[in-house]
Amino acid sequence: MKLTPGQSLALLVLIGIAAAGWLYGIHWKKIASGDAFSQDEKLLIQLQDQIRTLSEKNAALVKQVNGLQKEAAVEGEVDEPGALENATPETSDSAPAE
Repeated sequence: MKLTPGQSLALLVLIGIAAAGWLYGIHWKKIASGDAFSQDEKLLIQLQDQIRTLSEKNAALVKQVNGLQKEAAVEGEVDEPGALENATPETSDSAPAE
């Protein structure tokens, strides 16, 4: 069986594509398992997790503040629910204004 130059080229191209696909699959298998992440990629993943966690905490705190504002408005302590947003916090160690 003698191959023509065109058939040899086609065979070599197919073998090359198969080998490249196999190596690419091994590469992505390592990445999917977490073995091939660089330090920057690991740091980025940690930062994304931290952002997600802080966003969830922020949403819970906003919900809690809104509930407290509505509760204060119902009890008559505040005229309108948004009034607490612009209030300045008072500290116990500050001297009274003269």
